[in-house]
Amino acid sequence: MNSRRITNFKVVLAAIGLWLIFTLQGTNVDNVYVLFYLPLLFVAYIALKSPLSNEKLLNKYVSYIFAFLLSAVTVWKIAIDSEITVGWVFAVKAVLCILGLTFLFEKLFQLIIQFSLNHTLTGKSIGISWKASFGLILLGWLIYLIPFLPGNIAGDANFQLSQFFGDAPMTNHHPYFSTLFEGGLFRIGRSLVNDNFGLFLYVLIQLLLCALIYSFCISKVSKLGAGMSKKIAVIFSLFIGFTPYWSFASETLHKDGMFLAFFALYVTLLLLTVNRLFITKTEQPSAKEFVGLAFAGLLVCFWRNDGIYMVVPALICLIFVEKRKYWKQFLMTLAAVLLIYVGFNKVVLPALHVAPTEKREALSLPVQQTARYMKYYPHDITKSERQVLAQTFIKPSEIGKVYNPNISDPVKFSLKGHVNTKAYLKIWFAMGLRHPLVYFNATFAGTDEYYVPWEKAPNFSWAGDMSSWSRPKFLHTHYYVPAQIRLNFTKLVNKISDFPLINILFSFSMAFWLCLLMVAYLWREYGFKYVVPYIPIFMNLLVCIASPVNGMTRYAGCVVFATFILIGYYFFVIMNKKG
Repeated sequence: MNSRRITNFKVVLAAIGLWLIFTLQGTNVDNVYVLFYLPLLFVAYIALKSPLSNEKLLNKYVSYIFAFLLSAVTVWKIAIDSEITVGWVFAVKAVLCILGLTFLFEKLFQLIIQFSLNHTLTGKSIGISWKASFGLILLGWLIYLIPFLPGNIAGDANFQLSQFFGDAPMTNHHPYFSTLFEGGLFRIGRSLVNDNFGLFLYVLIQLLLCALIYSFCISKVSKLGAGMSKKIAVIFSLFIGFTPYWSFASETLHKDGMFLAFFALYVTLLLLTVNRLFITKTEQPSAKEFVGLAFAGLLVCFWRNDGIYMVVPALICLIFVEKRKYWKQFLMTLAAVLLIYVGFNKVVLPALHVAPTEKREALSLPVQQTARYMKYYPHDITKSERQVLAQTFIKPSEIGKVYNPNISDPVKFSLKGHVNTKAYLKIWFAMGLRHPLVYFNATFAGTDEYYVPWEKAPNFSWAGDMSSWSRPKFLHTHYYVPAQIRLNFTKLVNKISDFPLINILFSFSMAFWLCLLMVAYLWREYGFKYVVPYIPIFMNLLVCIASPVNGMTRYAGCVVFATFILIGYYFFVIMNKKG
C-alpha cells in the first residue's frame, strides 16, 4: 500500500512539474519540441508505471543522479532562454519542476534499460555486406547530389582554397592536411577541365570515401556475435543515405564531411578491438589491428585540431584494462599517435612556415564569461582589472554590448593581437569569484544545446550552398540546376527531417544521454573495459563545451552515427553475456 502511495505521489509530482514547465516557458515556435516530447514521455510514464522486472537494471542512485541532472538543465535552459528573474517564486517553481521531472526521467531511464534487456537486434537473416550497405548509401547520396551538381562549397573551404592557392597566408587554423587534400584534388580537376570539375572531382572522391567508411562500419557491427537483423542493417544504411545529414555533409567541399567519417571509423575500430581482445577473445592481436587504430586516430587528429583530445584518452585507458595484458601494444599505439601528431605540429609545420592556430581559440569560454560579466556588472570592476582588460581587448567597454550567448566570435575577435594570458586569467578568476553565477550562466547559455535534448536537432542542409563567405576572386563555380529547384528540394527534406520523431534521430544531445545510459549499465554489470569505445563521445562533448559556438553540427555531429554504432555494440555485449 505504501509503495502504491509513493508511486501515485511521484506521478502527481511529475504532472505538476510538467505543468510548471509550460507555465514557465510559455508557448512559441521555438519550444515546440519541448511541448511534444515531454508530454509524450509523461504518457509513457503513466502507461508503463507497472513494477519493473527483477532483472538487474541501472543502479538506482546513478539513475536518479542522471535524472536530476537532465531535469536541472531542462529547467535552467527555460529560465535562461526566457530571461526569467530569479526570485522566491521562480525558485519554488523550479524546485517542483526539477523534482517532478526527476521522478519522470528516472523511471524512463529504468524502462529504457529494461527494454534493451528484453529485446535483441537479431533476426532470421543476419548482417549486411559492406558492398550492399555502400550501394544503398551511395544511391541516396547521388539523389541528393543531382540538384546540387557539381557540388557545394562551405565558407571555411573557400578560405582553405585561398590558402592553398596562395591568396591567403597558410595557417593550421583549418587543419593543414585537410587544406592540402581539398586544394590538391580541386587543383587536379581544375587543371584538367575547369573549376566546376575541380569541385566535382573533390566531392566525388569524398563521397565515395565517406560511403565506403560508413558501409564498413555498418557491416562490421552488423556481424558482431549473433549479428544484427539484416532488415535493421538495411534500414540503417538507407537512413544514412537518404537523410539530409550525412548526404549534404559528404557532398560539400569542407573538412567536416571527412572528419565525421574518420570519427566513425575510429570509434568502430575501437569497439572491434575491445571485442576481439577482451570480449570474444577469438583472435590474437596483430600489428595490423593496432596500426589501423593508430591510423584512424591520426585521421581524426589531422582533420580536427582538437581531435587529439577525442583519440588519446581511450588509448590511455586501454593500456590499463584487463590487468594491463596488452599494455605494450596500446602504449606503442599511443606513442605512435602522439609522436606523429606532435612532431608534425611542432617540427614539420614550422619548417614549412605554416603558422599554428591562434591562441585566442582556446579563450572562447573565458572571454564569453568576461563579456557576460561586463553586460550585467559593468561597474563592479576594480581599477587594476580595467587596466588588464584594456590590455586584452580592443574596446573592453563594448564587449558586453556585442556579447552573444551562442557564439564567442564577436567577443573573441575583440581580443588584441598579443594578449598577456597570465594577467588576463588572473583577473578573470577574481571576477568569477565575485559573481560565479554570471560565469555559470555564460557557460550554460553557450553550451546547453550540446546536452539539453529537447531542442530541434540541426542537420547539414545548411551546407547545400556555394557559400559567398571568404569566396576567392579566382573561384568560378556555378550550379547547373536552377536555384528554385534546389530551394524546393531543401525545403522538402527539411520539413521531413524536422518532424519530431524523425528529428530526434539526428540529435547529438540525445545521443549523449543514450551513451551515458549505456555506459552506466555496461560499467556496473560487466566492467570498465566494455565502455572504452564510448570515451570519444564524452571527450567530444567536453571539446564542444570549450568551443566557440553553441549547438554546432560541425562540432558535435560526429557523435550521431557513432552512437548508432555503439547501440549495436551495446546489444552485442548484452547478448554475449547472456550466452
